[in-house]
Amino acid sequence: MIRIDCRNISGDPAKSEQVRLAHDCLVKNGYAILDHVFPEDQIRALNREFHDQYAKYQQDRELDDTVKVGNRRFLVPIELSGGFGDPSLYANPLVVALVRETLEEDAILEAYGAIVSLSGSAEQHTHRDSPLLFSNDISPLLPAHALTFGIPLLEMNELYGTTALFPRSHRWKGFDDKTSPQAPVVPIGSCIIWDFRLYHRGLPNRSDQPRPLLYATYARRWYQDPHNFSKATQRRLSFDPVFFERLSDDRRRLFSHVDPSPADPSADDES
Repeated sequence: MIRIDCRNISGDPAKSEQVRLAHDCLVKNGYAILDHVFPEDQIRALNREFHDQYAKYQQDRELDDTVKVGNRRFLVPIELSGGFGDPSLYANPLVVALVRETLEEDAILEAYGAIVSLSGSAEQHTHRDSPLLFSNDISPLLPAHALTFGIPLLEMNELYGTTALFPRSHRWKGFDDKTSPQAPVVPIGSCIIWDFRLYHRGLPNRSDQPRPLLYATYARRWYQDPHNFSKATQRRLSFDPVFFERLSDDRRRLFSHVDPSPADPSADDES
């Protein structure tokens, strides 16, 4: 698998060789693995914070604001506060540069949360993150409309489980069951990003602890995921209204689809 070492980037990340390589990999293969993006200590601290602050999501039961996405596997909301509100996570300059190069300059942060694979979770079904926009003949020819960005809080490996990817399947008209996936090891501090159309599946968590994969969905300004947020009680983005006051102008662009009015913090675009 192609991996991109993101250490020692100087100057504007958008002009870096790493972004060029990652964009090329995303377009051709449907995914990119970015190594050494975050300090390992930061990710370890996030894992501790997740266990402390989100204990209710570490049970094998779907709640009002979660959705089951496989055996002992759930999509859960994460508040943009504390360690999880660090802009280096949701607005990392390298990642945002890659997102804007792949999607558009006005790309948005459409959702932010975690996929939690509990201890003993089984292999997930093979899937795309959402149905194709158009017919099977047209959709594979189009540029990406949304991307999933994943930051593992525990190493993605054979013990904790990883995400099996089917390279170039974002260009498939349908699933090819004769093709074998690739199962990357993604250490803490590294991350992975894939096209919404890419076929993939989560692998079993054979450890004795939950494995959270922090994720962000980036999308073109007009797109809203119709598949993973079917419940009115789910939240795509969760934050305090004061959060907006602290955003720089450039980061605020990622939230251009959201009404920041404190009079209605639970508006549809924030749910």
